[in-house]
Amino acid sequence: MPIVTNENIRTIARHVLHAAGASEDQADVVGTHLANANLAGHDSHGFIRISQYVNNVREGSIDPKGEPEITRDEGAVAQVNGNGTFGQVVATKATDLAIDKARQFGIGMVGMYNLGHTGRVGTYPERVANEGMAAMMWTGFVGGTAANSVAPFGGSERRLGTNPVSMSFPSPTEGPILLDFATSVAAEGKLRVYRARGHTLPSEWVLTKDGVPSRDPNEYYSGGALLPMGGLDGGHKGYGLSIMVTLFGAVLGSLGHQDTSMATQKNGSSIVVIDVAKNASIDHIRELVGNIVEYVKDTPPMEGSRGVLYPGEIEAMTRKQRLAEGVEIEQSTWDEVGALIKEFGLEAKIGPLPQ
Repeated sequence: MPIVTNENIRTIARHVLHAAGASEDQADVVGTHLANANLAGHDSHGFIRISQYVNNVREGSIDPKGEPEITRDEGAVAQVNGNGTFGQVVATKATDLAIDKARQFGIGMVGMYNLGHTGRVGTYPERVANEGMAAMMWTGFVGGTAANSVAPFGGSERRLGTNPVSMSFPSPTEGPILLDFATSVAAEGKLRVYRARGHTLPSEWVLTKDGVPSRDPNEYYSGGALLPMGGLDGGHKGYGLSIMVTLFGAVLGSLGHQDTSMATQKNGSSIVVIDVAKNASIDHIRELVGNIVEYVKDTPPMEGSRGVLYPGEIEAMTRKQRLAEGVEIEQSTWDEVGALIKEFGLEAKIGPLPQ
């Protein structure tokens, strides 16, 4: 598999998306986001998404000329209409707005709707933590058909999105305390990676179109469904959490839409930012967090374990390693994006690429 640098990914994504119709600024935001996702080890939300976004533009589900606008702004609360453009662009604007409001009011909440795929949701709370604040973010999908991917616990048909949730807290550790996961047993993008690499799934993550549990990622793309987090035994917990993310993300984030029928897909995100330094000095807070992390990580490891990690530590370690060693891209994904580079005539702009 080709090995590329962070800058390779960013450059390729920026040029391809700009050629597909995005402005240079928006293409740069998305390209930077995708590169950072690969660096953090979330390949499912990185380079592999370039061809998807180009297809989204071509089919009209993303408007590369759209500009997010603030449609409601009242004190600590605001709402952003993405006007159909890239989710990363909209969520970045909403996150910056929530940070500004938290600085002013101590807390800021911004909902966003009418936007494309937001990418790695943990990116936004991670940015907040790097500003010395705490954050919670929900991204929910329900209704319609396009974004449905997960069967409710006990059901056999797609009715919910993967509905990810993310939380962050400032910390003295190398990376912030960061929680970031889909409420399905895995993000749909991870199925893409397993399928692209020709691998079976680690366990029965999906149902076939007939409702039979399977480890074959192709079954999902043949009309099957993802299971909720917890799988066949504990999936009631992931399902319950998914419903709450639907409410805090899809409902709270998309209140600007007046259509309430379930025939129309409901999707949206909400982010809440808390300026924890309004209650105590950030140094004191980081000391408290550091003590908790040290206490938990000092737990003797169970048999077969390499030890306890704090939430977000894997991403911090992976980022450090990949900055030094590069990022592996599966050949099928590389070939897809390579075809787009040739189609758009970008070889000269992008320059020589790894083979």
